[in-house]
Amino acid sequence: MLWRGLSLTQRLTLLFAGATALVFSVTGFYLYQALARQLEIRNDVELLGKLQQLRHLLSEVPDTAAIRADPHRFHDVTIGTEGLRLRILDEDGRMVAGVGDVPGLPLPAAATAADLPAPDAIRDWRMSDGGHGRVLAAWAHLGANAQGPRVLVVLARESPQRMALLQNYRTRLLIALGGGVAVMALLGFAVARRGLAPLGRVTAAAGGISPSQLDQRLDIAKAPAEIADLARAFNHMLDRLQDGYERLSQFSADLAHDLRTPISNLMVQSQVVLARPRSVEEYQALLASNIEEYERLARMAESMLFLARADNTQIALRREHLDMERELRRIAEYFEGVAEEAGVTLAVDAAGTLNADPVLLNRALSNLIANAIRYTPRGAVIRVSAQPLPGGGYGIQVVNPGAGIAPEHLSRLFDRFYRADSARAGSEAASGLGLAIVKAVMGLHGGTVHVENGKNGETLFELRFAPADSSY
Repeated sequence: MLWRGLSLTQRLTLLFAGATALVFSVTGFYLYQALARQLEIRNDVELLGKLQQLRHLLSEVPDTAAIRADPHRFHDVTIGTEGLRLRILDEDGRMVAGVGDVPGLPLPAAATAADLPAPDAIRDWRMSDGGHGRVLAAWAHLGANAQGPRVLVVLARESPQRMALLQNYRTRLLIALGGGVAVMALLGFAVARRGLAPLGRVTAAAGGISPSQLDQRLDIAKAPAEIADLARAFNHMLDRLQDGYERLSQFSADLAHDLRTPISNLMVQSQVVLARPRSVEEYQALLASNIEEYERLARMAESMLFLARADNTQIALRREHLDMERELRRIAEYFEGVAEEAGVTLAVDAAGTLNADPVLLNRALSNLIANAIRYTPRGAVIRVSAQPLPGGGYGIQVVNPGAGIAPEHLSRLFDRFYRADSARAGSEAASGLGLAIVKAVMGLHGGTVHVENGKNGETLFELRFAPADSSY
């Protein structure tokens, strides 16, 4: 929880300080161990030198009695070497001469009189007071005869200076470690703060963007590569937000405009009729006219609700294998009366089957055919065809002759409430949601809808289904 509450600069500072502490600790431990080993080797070398000196002195006396008679010459060996202790024992383990106390060692552990002890023959010595030292035991011959009597020489040296030196060195290492980590943490904080400054500028710039300033963009030119990628992605998001916001604003304005027309008609017609007494027939005509406006409002509300559910994928498809010739002829029969009244003819040409939701497909095709009837001149033929596509999938086309659609309107023709009024007449009866519903239906099926101007002013709408949705 504490880590999640830290800023990125604080996290980088802690990580930098932790890495520095780890490196300093490992380095300090290595240096401490190296110094301790060097001091230990130096002490061992001094012990071996003292042993050689004692063996030389012992080779000059004939027996242990001579040692007891003049022990000072052996005691003098310890002078000048701090903490050095000595014991000379005969072969029975009785002390012949000595300075200070030394730890007891089993006799087999002592080196032979003829050999120089190896460094590993020197052992650690832990004293009762907690001190630390090194101890060496070796045999030495008395007199010049190597076959003569021998004595056991035990040399022990406590190391107060060595321990004090190591303690002082350890203290200094800890101080250096703490100070070094603190300094590196401050440097890490400064480096992280400076390195993340572009991110702060991006954050400040992003914080200044509001719905009324969606045209502003983050400056990518001066940003590092990582921040530039973030800023570029943010700018792309702003592009999408701006486009969506503009569409939403236009949608709200169009919705208000389209709702105002039927509501205004209802209000004006009712006010006119109620301005003075009317006959029963006039009231009936008013009610019939109002019902038409109510139906128009209901269709608009239902279409908007359908689009909202489609946007949130709340419409479940109920796919069926549809015989497209039968489906298209059934839809054509439904529009036969409307087409006859408009003076146009529907020509159907279909083959194959399509795996689709029959209700939604009927709604999309009905919107396209109704739209085609509305904008087709009298005496013309509307062609409705459906067949498998050469590259796979299935295609349905609705082609109607007429004045065509201006190219600048084609890209927005499927927007909600958008009507190319300047290009096509008779749009007053439309709500501007029909083609948006067609696009939503195709989106639910995983397909696409396409519109283009054909020959001689024809308009071609094509529904394209993916190969997985079709079977033949």
